[in-house]
Amino acid sequence: MKVSAVICEFNPFHNGHEYLLSAVRSGGATHIAAIMSGNFTQRGEPAIIDKYTRTRTALTGGADIVIELPVSFAAGWAQRFARGGIGIADALGVVDELAFGSECGKTDILHKAAQALDSSTFSDALKQYLAKGMTFAAAREAAVHELSGKESSAVLANPNDILAVEYIRALSELGSSISPKPYKRLGASHDSMISDSGTASASLIRERMINGGDWCSFVPEYAKDIYRDSDIPSVGRRSKLETAMLYRLRSMSVQELSQLPLVSEGLENRLYSAIKNGCSVDDIIASVKTKRYTHARIRRILLYALLGFTSDGLSKNVQYIRVLGMNSRGREILKAAQNVSKLPIITRAAEAASLGAAASDFALETKCDDIYALTAGKILPCGGNCTEKMIII
Repeated sequence: MKVSAVICEFNPFHNGHEYLLSAVRSGGATHIAAIMSGNFTQRGEPAIIDKYTRTRTALTGGADIVIELPVSFAAGWAQRFARGGIGIADALGVVDELAFGSECGKTDILHKAAQALDSSTFSDALKQYLAKGMTFAAAREAAVHELSGKESSAVLANPNDILAVEYIRALSELGSSISPKPYKRLGASHDSMISDSGTASASLIRERMINGGDWCSFVPEYAKDIYRDSDIPSVGRRSKLETAMLYRLRSMSVQELSQLPLVSEGLENRLYSAIKNGCSVDDIIASVKTKRYTHARIRRILLYALLGFTSDGLSKNVQYIRVLGMNSRGREILKAAQNVSKLPIITRAAEAASLGAAASDFALETKCDDIYALTAGKILPCGGNCTEKMIII
């Protein structure tokens, strides 16, 4: 048994994802474990399609088992997102390799960039470039260029490569035996709003799903049928949470804002002013954004506020492994992992009672699913998402 893990969002699952899983299988993996974001994503937004529907498409499209990446990691910045996914893959105890899409596709270059970021001199170099007024992303790239050369720094301009570098750093930090295995990304680039040879970015597909455009040609045939039977609101899910988010934000004091993840250096004051004067979430984001504080960072802060997370309340590591679905090969992964896993594995919500201290993390995940239920095209009862049964195919 050779198990390959893929850390993903599948928001939604499309032709490019099917290609990656097929390539992983052709590359020698007998079993594929997808570690997937739940109902909220790294963009700081609710997933366009719920986690159980995305689990079904992933299993139909080539994954053998789907494991949930807890929301505090799934909605986090690149380093935290990677740390959560790698933590699960390593804890399973049966994963041999980590497969991921990459713009450069070269493991040695990604390793060099990771080593530069972890070097003892990186922090000082970064500070020097930040002092020149550069954005964090530009300063980071310039610092790596200084320490490791142009080829290494260039990967930090690519979205998938940035995550790839963070995966490698997380593997190194944990001393994991899992081998990183990049697959060259083909077709439309990440976040591109232009399709390319039958492929399109998830961003373009989401935009067309919401606004009634043609998205069917960019997803596998089986996914079309699954999506058509699911709930895709005609108004974006983020829009459906806007009033609840504004209420939550306007109810918070400056002190409470200062305790949110990613808030530092007096950003709470800027946030407080924007919240009091803004009439929409977009107004708030536009008012707070600077070179130093990107749209993505602000969206994550606002989502953390809505979901009730604080800096002190964020677990450093994933506390349990929750299986969302599997097929027969997935059962083989689960059986092997149950003997060696470093974390408790649960397949039903009722098993959360046995998690001990980690039960509080699961309870918070349940609350997040209840909030996500407010974005549905129909009213769901509180806890409705959390009582879903594991997907078996």
